[in-house]
Amino acid sequence: MESYQGQSIDFRGQTEFFLEIAKNSLRNFVLARLNCDPPEEEKPLDYKIPKPVGREKLAIQDERLIYQARQKVPPLQKILDEAIENIKKASPQILVPEYIRAHFSECATTLEPKALEIYLHYERKTFLSAIDTWVSQNESVIKSLSEKGLPSSDFAKEVIKLFYPLVQRLEFRSGQTRKARGGRTFELVIGYLLGKIGVPHQKPKGKQQTKILKRVDLVIPDQITAIERPDKAYFLSCKRTLRERWKQTIPERKPSWRVFLLTLVSSL
Repeated sequence: MESYQGQSIDFRGQTEFFLEIAKNSLRNFVLARLNCDPPEEEKPLDYKIPKPVGREKLAIQDERLIYQARQKVPPLQKILDEAIENIKKASPQILVPEYIRAHFSECATTLEPKALEIYLHYERKTFLSAIDTWVSQNESVIKSLSEKGLPSSDFAKEVIKLFYPLVQRLEFRSGQTRKARGGRTFELVIGYLLGKIGVPHQKPKGKQQTKILKRVDLVIPDQITAIERPDKAYFLSCKRTLRERWKQTIPERKPSWRVFLLTLVSSL
């Protein structure tokens, strides 16, 4: 009986050992792709990246895993609120109304990168969470690999090959979300700063209104004034970055429209 228990404990310990190798290998692999430093300094693995999976359909379990992992990233407003609190602690004078009025550009270029930094932190945690869940869901597969007696490096390569389709899909979707969130966050930053200095503003809403105010991100003081008395309003186009044909993405300047382009790009 004691011998059996000893073998059972040894077996569980060996399984946990290989599961930990799998997790660490995947963490190093993913963090390297995200341009992050791995938790511990280890020699990088020499492996070949499998062919891209393209739009191949993933297993339902993997699709659910990706969905659940991405749901852990907080909403934009919460991330912005966290960025604001961080800046208040580090440099409280930057978000004082008087300072914002005199240094609006500086405040925007300080707050937006901080929000992006916080978002990337949550995104990184999303990938690491996905790894832990995937390893737990694939214990039997990993156990089968461990029984082949492969060297640790070869074992890690095989685990990475199995995980790669999922992480590639997660990277693709995260990249799309990052771009969309980046643009929307910049709008929120501008709106927050305008609010701090008492400038009324509004994001166009409503099907008919947004059709009239096409490509306008914010209007001052409000959309009713912008539509009915455009000569009394200001039209803001917030573009975090500019593409090659950026002039085609800003609102068409109509008579009496005062359109302003706000961007983080320093040179046009």
